[in-house]
Amino acid sequence: MPDYQNDFGPFDGKIWLNSASEGALPKVAVAALHEAISWKINPVLLSNQRFADVPSHLKNSLAQLIHADFNDVILGNSATYGIHLLANGIPFAPGDEILVMQNDFPTDILPWLTLKEQGVIVRQLAPFGLVLTAEEILQAITLKTRLVCLPHVHTFSGHVIDIESIGKICRERGIIFVVNVAQSLGYMPIDLSRWPVDAITSAGFKWLCGPYGTGFCWMTKTLRESLKYQQTFWINVMSDEEINSTGDLTWMPQNSAKAFDVFGTANFFNFVPWTAAIDYLLKIGVPFVAAHIDGRVENFIKQLDRKLYMLISREDKEHRSGLVVFSHVDREKNNLVFRQLMENGIYTAKWKGNIRISPHLFNTDDDIKKALNVLHNLR
Repeated sequence: MPDYQNDFGPFDGKIWLNSASEGALPKVAVAALHEAISWKINPVLLSNQRFADVPSHLKNSLAQLIHADFNDVILGNSATYGIHLLANGIPFAPGDEILVMQNDFPTDILPWLTLKEQGVIVRQLAPFGLVLTAEEILQAITLKTRLVCLPHVHTFSGHVIDIESIGKICRERGIIFVVNVAQSLGYMPIDLSRWPVDAITSAGFKWLCGPYGTGFCWMTKTLRESLKYQQTFWINVMSDEEINSTGDLTWMPQNSAKAFDVFGTANFFNFVPWTAAIDYLLKIGVPFVAAHIDGRVENFIKQLDRKLYMLISREDKEHRSGLVVFSHVDREKNNLVFRQLMENGIYTAKWKGNIRISPHLFNTDDDIKKALNVLHNLR
C-alpha cells in the first residue's frame, strides 16, 4: 500500500483522526492556494478567463467524482446549502409529508422543519436500529409522502444506509429522494448514472479535503426545473451583451444549475485549492482511497479490546464506513478517553457521548497503533 502521509502535513507530531469533521488540505491544494493568493496580491493576474475557469474547473472535477454532467453541478458552501435550495424551492402543498431520520445530523432535518408553517408534515422516523432500513421506509410511506431525506453514512454511528433499495422504493412511487453524501463522497464510490436518487448534497471540507466553506449539490433536471426559488447573480445569468448594455435590464426565469450556484463562484481562495484536492483524490482513484481507509479501519476494529470497549459501528465491510464509533464499556469514562487521546496528541471526535475516529489517506497503521495504545492503557 502506497504511503500518502507525505502528501499532507506537516502535523507537528500530532495524529488527526477526525476527517469526518475536517479533512486535511493536501500539499497540492496548498500550492494551488498560494497561486490563488498571488492573483489577489497582484490583481493584474485576475483575468476574466480565470474568473470563469475557477467554477468551471471545479464543476468538472466534481462531475467526474459523481459520474454526472458538469452542467448539473451546483456550487455551494456546505451540505446545508443544497438542502435549503430544495426546502425553499420545491412547491410543497399543505398536507405534503417529508420523511427524515430521527437522530440524523441536523443538516438533514432543520431546513425541512420550517415548512411546518406552510402546513407541511415532517416526520422524524425512529429507526429500530441506529439507521433506517428500506423496509422501515416502505412501511412509513403514505399517500401524502412527497420527499425522503437521508444521509448515505450516519454521522453518529458510521452505519451505511441502503440508498439503492430506498431509492428504488421512492422512484416507484414518485417520491423525491434526497441524500446527504458528506460522510461518504471521496472514499466511497458514488455513481449517479446508476443511483436512483433525485438530489445529493455534500460538504467539501471533510473527506474531500477542501477548505472550510465549500460544498455542492446535484439534482435531476426535472427536479431543478420544478424549483420555485429565484436568486439573481449577474455573473451567472447575464451574457456579455446584456452586461455591456446601457438600457433597462430585463429578467427571465432561470433554472439552469449555475443559476442556483452560491454567490461568488470565482471564490478562488476556496475553490482553487478545493479543485486541486479533488483532482488529487481522482488521480489516486476512489477505490484506492477506500482501500487505504478501510485498511486502517480494519486494523482498529480487529485490535480494539472488547473487554474495555464496545463497537457502535458495524464490523462487516458491507455496512461499515470510514467512521468508527465506539464507547468504553463504562460510558462514564468516555470523557476521560477523549481527553487522554487528545493529551497524547491524538485528535478524535465525541458525539452523543461516544468516541469517533475517521482516518484518511494521511493516516498510517502506526497512527492506529498509537491510538489503541492510549485506549488500552487509560490512566
